[in-house]
Amino acid sequence: MATTAKTPAEIAAAAKANAGTYLAAIPPEINTGKRLLERYSGISPDKVDEHIIQIRDKAWTIFPYGCIGTFNFLNLDHEDQDAQFQRVVARLVAPGSTETFLDVGCCMGGTIRYLADRGVASQRLYGTDLQGGFLELGYELFGDGDGDSARRSWTTFVAGDMTMMGESGDGVFAPLEGTIDVIYASNFFHLFEREGQVRAAKRMVGFLRAGNPDVLIFGRNMGRKIQGWERYILDERGWRGMWEEVGEATGTAWETTLDVDESEEGWIKVKFVVRRGQ
Repeated sequence: MATTAKTPAEIAAAAKANAGTYLAAIPPEINTGKRLLERYSGISPDKVDEHIIQIRDKAWTIFPYGCIGTFNFLNLDHEDQDAQFQRVVARLVAPGSTETFLDVGCCMGGTIRYLADRGVASQRLYGTDLQGGFLELGYELFGDGDGDSARRSWTTFVAGDMTMMGESGDGVFAPLEGTIDVIYASNFFHLFEREGQVRAAKRMVGFLRAGNPDVLIFGRNMGRKIQGWERYILDERGWRGMWEEVGEATGTAWETTLDVDESEEGWIKVKFVVRRGQ
């Protein structure tokens, strides 16, 4: 696995900036994730909270993202309740299905284990994250590493920077090229400004299986409406324009749909679906 560790200075700065996200108690929206640990990993209900907190504290030392402090890495309520995600689940578990699924920015792989628990063979599941330490810690969180033959996960995990193209470390993504049918990019694109989003999208196009007309990229972006947020969360026109640029650069065509929710004051939340165009 490629090394993508942050420097001590970067970790210290992020811990200071995100200190307010570090929760002492596990919030109720993590209940779906807790039930997954009990069912998939065999952790008893009286020990699951302690286990989650121990793993969260280890993850905080790898890099203290806000989603680590809030336990959001184990929040699977959206996946469990979102209609588009459940349509993808139906595709993956359909009799005879051989389709593959990639979660980009998967952190410790909670969504991957959710799908495995729903009956998708782990050999057809893939995950990437910038932080290789999170991927390794996921095996400890879910108890499905090399040492547990009964629950061994055969998922392919890749640590690397999705926005690096033609640079050192670029080759780590080679196992994914042309092998994926469905890409899930939840809370991912909003991490980058337009140039980084274009690079990541071009990378995703390269992952998709060329012979499948029904390949899919879907997910969501969200963020606070603070100064400069428009650089990270594109409106419908900007999003469509980005995918036109990606299509021209890759010799492909894409159709997009965008559902924008601004009902919560101070926040913007976006769901998107990207399909092959004509």
